[in-house]
Amino acid sequence: MVCSRVRRPQRCPPTMLPNHERVRQHGSLADCRSVSVAVKDLTTTTRWSAALALFRDVLRSRLQADTGIYNSVISACRKGRQCNQALSLLTEIGEVKLELDVISYNTGISACETSEQWQRALALLRGMWDAKVEPNVISYSAGISACEKCAEWQRALVLLREMWEAELEPNAFSCSAGVSACGKAYQWQQSLVLFRNLRDMMWEFDVVSYSAGISACATGGQWIQALALLSQMRDVVLEPNVISYCAGISSCEKGRQWQHALSLFVDIADMVLQRNVICYSAAVSACARGEQWQRSLVLLREIWEAKLAPDIPTSGTMLELARARLASSGSRHCHC
Repeated sequence: MVCSRVRRPQRCPPTMLPNHERVRQHGSLADCRSVSVAVKDLTTTTRWSAALALFRDVLRSRLQADTGIYNSVISACRKGRQCNQALSLLTEIGEVKLELDVISYNTGISACETSEQWQRALALLRGMWDAKVEPNVISYSAGISACEKCAEWQRALVLLREMWEAELEPNAFSCSAGVSACGKAYQWQQSLVLFRNLRDMMWEFDVVSYSAGISACATGGQWIQALALLSQMRDVVLEPNVISYCAGISSCEKGRQWQHALSLFVDIADMVLQRNVICYSAAVSACARGEQWQRSLVLLREIWEAKLAPDIPTSGTMLELARARLASSGSRHCHC
């Protein structure tokens, strides 16, 4: 009688498996460092739910997690815009008798910022002082950004002031967020004052910072100020990006300066930058406000040829153009 061998399913050698799969298969042997690396692997692919599930599996294998592992999972939740999960894990750190460090708080504040939960972000920032964990530039920058996303400009300015008092130098991110917070709240004057003050103090300014200032000008229709900032960017050897140009075009559109708007629109192509639907929309609207119907129609045709979906304002402009053409043809008919 010939015995047939039962073939067992082959498993990949541990070194050939992704980090998170190796931890799942050898969870009882995993250490904190390997778990943290595995979670970060999932974080880079924004698989927050998989990172959280892996973390729970490893905990069930009786591995004693440290604060670093928790921070990695919280970061995964942040990238997945899961603010509640991130805050729940922060609470859990205290419940298992671990201490929250500055990374824990910063990641939690960033999770709130990503989910536009500015109240929770500021509560965590205040909680750092209570826990005797000193906030750093990243802590304040995330808090300011959370306020910026919800146009809480006064609170953003308070945080900037606290940074100065704590002798923390704002970086380009925090400066941009403060300027943008004022702009989003239609406080363009305050935004430009803040922009100039920060620039005069020689703090770090980049393309994003200038773009935030130009966008603030757009909310107030301050096209002269917007063009001046674009010119200053070149003076300090900063190349405007598409966002900078779009904000400049929008400023000219609101100021009924269609010639300047089209000049900036042409500059985008000269700088070998890709025009997007926002740039086209602002240029179309600028021409429409200047009653440059033919130019508007040319731009609209380019939108369709580039296979860009017009937004609602641009669609409204299309209707306005149609009415204008009907009115024009009607008047010619009556004249005949």
